[in-house]
Amino acid sequence: MAKIAIKIKSTGQIIEVESGKLKFSVGDWILVETRECKEVAIVVDSEKLKDGRPEEESDDIEVEIIRKLNEKDTEQNRQFKKMAQGLIPECQKKIESHNLPMELMDAELSFDEKKLTFYFSAEGRVDFRSLVSDLASTFNKLIRLQQVGSRDEARFIGGCGRCGQVICCRRFLKGDLDSVTLEMAQIQGLATMGSNRITGCCGKLMCCLSYELEEYKESAKDLPKLGETIKTEKGMGIVISQNVLAKKVLVEIEDGTKLEVQCSKLQ
Repeated sequence: MAKIAIKIKSTGQIIEVESGKLKFSVGDWILVETRECKEVAIVVDSEKLKDGRPEEESDDIEVEIIRKLNEKDTEQNRQFKKMAQGLIPECQKKIESHNLPMELMDAELSFDEKKLTFYFSAEGRVDFRSLVSDLASTFNKLIRLQQVGSRDEARFIGGCGRCGQVICCRRFLKGDLDSVTLEMAQIQGLATMGSNRITGCCGKLMCCLSYELEEYKESAKDLPKLGETIKTEKGMGIVISQNVLAKKVLVEIEDGTKLEVQCSKLQ
């Protein structure tokens, strides 16, 4: 039986489940049922299974796919979102009364209204057990407090990137945010610009570093590698940088001078 990888929105868990006769594509929003409630999940690339964030209570998690979200489900989910956000002020009061170092970000209500999830950021671990009991008594629902990282925090708050557009994670990125590495910046010749030029609002490397990565990799195949010794019209030299889009490399000649070379002239 076919299996797919999904990310449960309220918990961040990435798990593998049987899809039965239903067919899904990466990025599809679906309705699932767990032992706790009915809630929304998103289909993700199976490669993300190795990066899933296991939790102590998820060792024997049971999830059944109900269906792909239809228009009615999507609208209903929007209504539940509004209801949950309307409960944020009361939750904030409870946080303050318990004197906890937490910054409340967002809230969501499960599809059957059984579970209420509050998202928060904090510098370290927070003992919120008494707060959970208080919230459960106040709202008469299963309460989950989900701590988020800096990238998720930026997605909740929003803002503008250095491109002048609303940040991608707020505007159109769905599901799990892919990891971005310094190697991606190096391949595109951006690593030498300084960390402040390739860092987003969240303080992490910008998500857009991954957008054109494959095109850069393909274009770079025809270029001499960094550190490679090549022959130029002015003698032998070592490649010290690449201009992938222009198909040029900067070469340091044996006498210490630098020369930009069009790669077509190296043939």
